[in-house]
Amino acid sequence: MPIRIEYPLATGSVLASAMVKHEIPTPAPNGALTVFTTANAYESGTLEVFRDQSVLLKGVDFTETTSTTFTVISAPAADEVLWVNYIKQ
Repeated sequence: MPIRIEYPLATGSVLASAMVKHEIPTPAPNGALTVFTTANAYESGTLEVFRDQSVLLKGVDFTETTSTTFTVISAPAADEVLWVNYIKQ
């Protein structure tokens, strides 16, 4: 029998299987693109975006555009790594 792991949130709890960590969004940065897509729909307010080793701030450095896309304020260069954490819908 699988072990059920839950993490507390302000509005309840979430199963570990719903948590996505260290996902590389698409498309790859090229110095011009600012809109990126996650592999799954995410719960609004749970998206965390990282650019290389920096944490981007929601509303300052990026905005959640839809439940699967987000927009960064400045386009990451082709040699920069963009990755995200979120909770799936």
